[in-house]
Amino acid sequence: MAYSHLQAAEATDSLNTKLYLNFRSTSLIDIIHEIEAKTKFKFFYSKEELNLTSKVDFSADGLTVQQALEKLLSDKHIDFKIIKEQILLSPKQYSVPSSKKEDKKSKSPKYQLSVSGKVSDVDGTPLPGASIMIKNTTIGVTTDFDGNYSINIDREDAVLVFSYIGFVTKELTVNGQSTIDVVLEESAQALGEVVVTALGIEREKKSLGYATSEVDSEDFTVNRTPNFMNSLGGKVAGVNISSLGTGPQGSSKIRIRGVSSFGNSNSPLIVVNGIPISNISYGVDSENDEVGSNRNSDGGDGLSSINPDDIESMTILKGAAASALYGSRAKDGVIMITTKNGENMDGGVEVTWNSIYTNGTPLDFTDYQYEYGQGEGGERPNSSFPTSGVWSFGEKVGGTQILFDGLVVPYEPQKNKIRDYYRNSSSLTNTISVASGGKNGGVNFSASNMDALAILPGSEYTRRTVNIGFTQKLKKLTISGNVNYSNEIRTNPPNVAEQDYSPVTIYTIATTMPLDLLKEYSSDENGDEISWSRFTNRTNPYFALKRFENNKRDRVYGNITVKFDLTDWLFVQGRIGQDYYMRDVEYNLPTGSQRQADPPPGFFNGEYVQDQRRFRELNADFLVNVNKNFGEIGTVINLGGNHMYNRSDINTILGQNFYTRDLYTIGNASTVSPNYRLLERKVNSLYGSAELSYGGFVYLNGTLRNDWFSTLSPENRSILYPSITGSLVLSQAFKNLPEWVTFAKVRAAYAQVGSDTDVAPYSNNLFYQVNPLQLANKPLGSINATTVPNSSLKPMSVTEKEIGVELKLFNNLVLEASYYHKLSSDQILSAQTSIASGYSTRLINVGESKNQGVEMLASMDIVRSEDFVWNSSVNASHNTSKVLSLGDSVDDDYITVGTAQFHGELRQVVGKPMSQLYGYGWLRDEEGNIVIDPDTGLRLRSEDQLEFGSAIPTWFGGFTNYFKYKNLSLSFLIDFKLGHKMISGTHINAYRHGLDKATLVGREQGFVIGEGVNPDGSVNTTPAEIQPYYEVIRSYRASEQSVFNAGSWQLRQVALGYDLTSYMERIKFIKGLKLFLTANNVAVLKKWVPHIHPDQNGSIGDNFAGLEATGLPVTREIGFNINMKF
Repeated sequence: MAYSHLQAAEATDSLNTKLYLNFRSTSLIDIIHEIEAKTKFKFFYSKEELNLTSKVDFSADGLTVQQALEKLLSDKHIDFKIIKEQILLSPKQYSVPSSKKEDKKSKSPKYQLSVSGKVSDVDGTPLPGASIMIKNTTIGVTTDFDGNYSINIDREDAVLVFSYIGFVTKELTVNGQSTIDVVLEESAQALGEVVVTALGIEREKKSLGYATSEVDSEDFTVNRTPNFMNSLGGKVAGVNISSLGTGPQGSSKIRIRGVSSFGNSNSPLIVVNGIPISNISYGVDSENDEVGSNRNSDGGDGLSSINPDDIESMTILKGAAASALYGSRAKDGVIMITTKNGENMDGGVEVTWNSIYTNGTPLDFTDYQYEYGQGEGGERPNSSFPTSGVWSFGEKVGGTQILFDGLVVPYEPQKNKIRDYYRNSSSLTNTISVASGGKNGGVNFSASNMDALAILPGSEYTRRTVNIGFTQKLKKLTISGNVNYSNEIRTNPPNVAEQDYSPVTIYTIATTMPLDLLKEYSSDENGDEISWSRFTNRTNPYFALKRFENNKRDRVYGNITVKFDLTDWLFVQGRIGQDYYMRDVEYNLPTGSQRQADPPPGFFNGEYVQDQRRFRELNADFLVNVNKNFGEIGTVINLGGNHMYNRSDINTILGQNFYTRDLYTIGNASTVSPNYRLLERKVNSLYGSAELSYGGFVYLNGTLRNDWFSTLSPENRSILYPSITGSLVLSQAFKNLPEWVTFAKVRAAYAQVGSDTDVAPYSNNLFYQVNPLQLANKPLGSINATTVPNSSLKPMSVTEKEIGVELKLFNNLVLEASYYHKLSSDQILSAQTSIASGYSTRLINVGESKNQGVEMLASMDIVRSEDFVWNSSVNASHNTSKVLSLGDSVDDDYITVGTAQFHGELRQVVGKPMSQLYGYGWLRDEEGNIVIDPDTGLRLRSEDQLEFGSAIPTWFGGFTNYFKYKNLSLSFLIDFKLGHKMISGTHINAYRHGLDKATLVGREQGFVIGEGVNPDGSVNTTPAEIQPYYEVIRSYRASEQSVFNAGSWQLRQVALGYDLTSYMERIKFIKGLKLFLTANNVAVLKKWVPHIHPDQNGSIGDNFAGLEATGLPVTREIGFNINMKF
């Protein structure tokens, strides 16, 4: 509780101002703010060096400012210095007491050295009141009005810490020097918080009229995952990140502000150091069609090439206005990554070693029945080579059974199949980096190696990276660049989301099938798969390990930038960058599997594929920047252009039916099918942006970009993308706001962007082929296409409106909120056309949909004292969508965009939220009763497919808590996704194969009387056979039985850390040492889908959202992280 009154004297000298104050239990920082508000004085201090949160009782009855501060700070270990109307606070200097014990032992005088010098800014202006501290002590001084200082030290290797409010802190080792002059550079905080925006342009955050999120590097380097983006799930408002059940080699699914189109991929653009790089996913059900049968492994995405230890900063541009300068590539937002280049070094050389080891345990969520064992029709296996290996409709367990070639084995439950089949995963990453820099630039070199073992035996992932980044300033010229090389080897990435040659068949194995026998009898003496299931596509999971896939990718990406400052307000910049990779894959289907057809006589069945891909994208751009103030009016103008060239070469050779068994080469194949594809496209662009500001609190921004596409017809080739934004900093514009309003800003934005991948290269062209048939000894030609070329096609467009508010209250509580409305138009759909034309479909621009939602963030230091900090933050996003139009060419009010492995489909339905799940269910009467066939006792199927709900979550976010006591820290993250549905393929199998506990009903009696009515309305009394009653959901495609709430609450991350740096003083070469114990996927606090982890789905495509197909078990990972600096 506090109150105050101030009376200003008539004297012109501010020092004579009289203060009348009375505070009770008020923090020092609040008293300082009161003095600032009522006088002309401004305080300068470092929060890291001073504890200003302690509460005191204080009164001043007519005291001058100096007298009041002497009274206030007399016992607070804080010195102050008044220079004109500035008050500089710094830690009080103490004398160093001599050690009597040391004096007695030492025959020579103690080391003493007086160090003096001057502290100034980059322009040579002295910095009065700058703090100079001896590191890891309480000894320090401040500079005088001319920036001069003098300090006594007692160690030759002492480190002096130079700091000044608004400037970057610098540390220098004395090394016997008696004179040390220091130049400090302004920090981003002094200039207003600076963020990296589109095209790599740095701007003050308060000037932005749209939402951005800056991600701290510790958010993805402490709780490490092989694809680092998975570590950010639940941490960024508006960004939905999902890991997949595809192992450490897999892709990361990132969606910003919902799903913007009906397409299969709605991933954001990835920009590294200002240059876009490819983030093509080779995941299951992605848009990359690959030759060969049953290729359902996840070959990773572009982000998996990046070593997170190389990242300096990351900014996520969430809305269309934020990413508008990327025009046709911006419909799904942009992730801006800046890698390290040594620029922020303060001289000298720094070596950093970071090592992370994790061990993962596969999580088993199966909740199966183990009362009844393997068998069909209520009988256990009682003869050789039974084919009921995936059926659990046998007898009650107990006694014996006959398996394979007459083996008599116990007929008892075989639990823990998931843990027994899979192994623990592990990952070890080591990164060494060397950095050096100073005021004229710097250089950073790093090398990294990661070895990861998946839970599937024989499945591994190795990534080696090298990064070099540099920047050099030569007066007005600045040259910077970076080169990143990655070598990735994926060995046997698991085949998931299907049952052929897949380890996930383990989820369907009968309850009494011993795994050791399944392994022993996976192959006969010839190497052929032994029959064990009447479904030949249920490959024995041990025979499936004969399938191999070797996936190698070498990638180089980087750029070089030249910037020249013509004046202090005008610069020109040129930049060229390239992303290039070679991806070579070899893949087989093993000879002897039951699933494959018999080969011609004398040959052995099987497949072998060689796939070679070469990708190159070249970007060259220029930029002219004008940044000049005219009094209170500020102007920033950017003009530039970009040339983008993209090329993909794909060579694939498929070999089938081999001469020699188990020799997988193209030369050994009797049938060889080669295929070559070439895709090229270019986009030329011109763009500009302009900012007009007044007083540093009103900002108006506009951008304009024009793209010219090589893939479009000349009349549609040019497309313009505009944006306009505004922001008002209320806390600066209105001085009479309450003192507890530290910062307040409102903003608004409007923009149009597009998609550059909607129109594939050569969509305007008509292709021909030569037929093997001849006429008059001449070959016949014919059209080689089923889709009508459409010269009027153009990329879809996204128009987005956004408003937001940003607040900081009580200098502690941060609140941010954004509302957006996103309209996606001209989406490309495939419409039916007359067969008489020779074609079946025509691509047209007709689809329209919208997304709207709210993003919210709250963060607060609940406790902050000298020894203890407790910070809590929560982010939440709510997104709703709606399909507005499918055009007149679509016969129905919906289109089906994806179908499930068993049954169920994903539709876009006019008037409904996007991505609706549909499938057949049970026929019901008007009162909702299930209608049952009186002859068979089986439930009847609905006549039409039913609507089950959207597969897109409407709510997602996370809660983070961080605690720090002295050098010990603890943090944890709880994330959530809510409001969406899934059709579970895993549950379909468990139900129809007698594994689900719901199938126990009727087993004791030997029949089921289904709850429902007959077609005439009478209550059903007809008994049904057990197995047909449950397995009919497959033949009826009755998806309704397997629809579940897909939401979850999860304790996602926990990290316990300790900073040992202060204990390393005696080890001169160690500058820092931090240790962390980490855990990922710690616990599922709440879920609704049975038998699987909510994130276990193996498919990445948006057109398969909610159509769950079994993936690898999710792992709980426990790890150790050590970070050491030299």
